[in-house]
Amino acid sequence: MNEFLDKMSQILEAPVSLNTPFRELEDYSSLKGFGILVTLENDYNREMNIDEFLTMSTIGDLAAAAGVQD
Repeated sequence: MNEFLDKMSQILEAPVSLNTPFRELEDYSSLKGFGILVTLENDYNREMNIDEFLTMSTIGDLAAAAGVQD
């Protein structure tokens, strides 16, 4: 889980936890969203379409979708 949180922190350029609503971060952008999607696909073998991605609101939602466990 720590590795996942570290990767999300790097992409979002902010410290995050499972409860972080990533789209509400000050510097969130569509480019960072794309970075999340690429990381999920490349590092966690989890392809996610845009509609599914838009249902995610927290880092915990992303971790669960990627199958990352404690």
